[in-house]
Amino acid sequence: MKFLVLGGAGVIGSVIVRDLLLNDNVEGVLIGDIDKDRALKLVQLINDGRLSFEEIDVRKVDILTDKMKKYDVTINSTWFEHNLEVTKAAIKAHTKLVDLGGLYYMTLKQLEFNNEAREAGASILIGCGEDPGISNIMIRYASDKLDKVDSINIRDGDKDLTPMDKPVFKFSVKTMLDEWTKNAIIFKDGRYLEVPPLSGIEEFEFPPPIGKIKVAFSLHSELATIPKFIGKGVNYVDFKINYDFDMVNTLKKLGFFSDEKIKINGLEISVRDFTVNVLRRSMIDPSIHIIEDAACILTIVKGVKNDRDLTYTMYGLSTSRRDWRVSASSYLTGVPASIAAQMMAREEIQFYGVLPPEACIPAEKFLQSLKNKGVVIGEEIKVNW
Repeated sequence: MKFLVLGGAGVIGSVIVRDLLLNDNVEGVLIGDIDKDRALKLVQLINDGRLSFEEIDVRKVDILTDKMKKYDVTINSTWFEHNLEVTKAAIKAHTKLVDLGGLYYMTLKQLEFNNEAREAGASILIGCGEDPGISNIMIRYASDKLDKVDSINIRDGDKDLTPMDKPVFKFSVKTMLDEWTKNAIIFKDGRYLEVPPLSGIEEFEFPPPIGKIKVAFSLHSELATIPKFIGKGVNYVDFKINYDFDMVNTLKKLGFFSDEKIKINGLEISVRDFTVNVLRRSMIDPSIHIIEDAACILTIVKGVKNDRDLTYTMYGLSTSRRDWRVSASSYLTGVPASIAAQMMAREEIQFYGVLPPEACIPAEKFLQSLKNKGVVIGEEIKVNW
């Protein structure tokens, strides 16, 4: 099995690369990235003869297409705004692709290519990280055990176990700004509704060591697929996540999310782009930061089985990997993509088209693979008398 990991030098991509190389049956892994220095440092650090690097710009679709043809599966861990370009390249290459999600609207655009991908014999698995990814599969697992599904709640929690002396961002700052500023989507009574970003704040109890933390509505990819692919009469779906809401509100009040143009030393830049570039200085850097944290993705599926009302709660929980110098959320995001890519290469996941995890992945086998890699999978069934 040979894999191409686009953005493989990044925070999530490096986890995917490391996990792939744990399998002795993997013959080769190519990091395709535009950050040459970072990629070469990773290759040197891992020191595995099966790992190599090539400078690849995913925006050059024709070149990317030719490269993808040489690998069993490509995993796209670049910024989600490039998902459509990589999807088109996979279709042209008639190949297999896994990505990490498209923040709702990009996911909808990718799904429009389902028929084209099917006709081309391309298999494109969208949104297979932590959430979307583990969340979708846990929802599929629980829903399959119910006759009817009424509501689905998705909760994402993260907690630093050793306090940091300053904020450290664990995934794309650009993506976080979108989650902080774009209206979230909920599904209610058969309709998609917009709600203000980071509204609906509530305290939610996660399994230890996370415990009770605040979560709020946020734009996420699960809402683009769960109502359609789960079916069973589902009436309500939402997604909430935790952030440092005080910090976000302060930045918002000060106008740091504005698209207004400003001039700095004669150069014009939007306030938002300025904010992104400043906050990027606080992105996690494995060569500097040692993160000790825990991350959990939890789903609550309520429905009916044999005329009884049931609540099916599941969660996936991980702590940071000190040996890999990666955060818990990075581990929970990268490992599912690696598992899915290997399952596709072994033909354990078979389909043509563009599909989310809940539509094509054998849930039990996938969840067992996560357990084998140290992810704690919890489940509880409650009968509502």
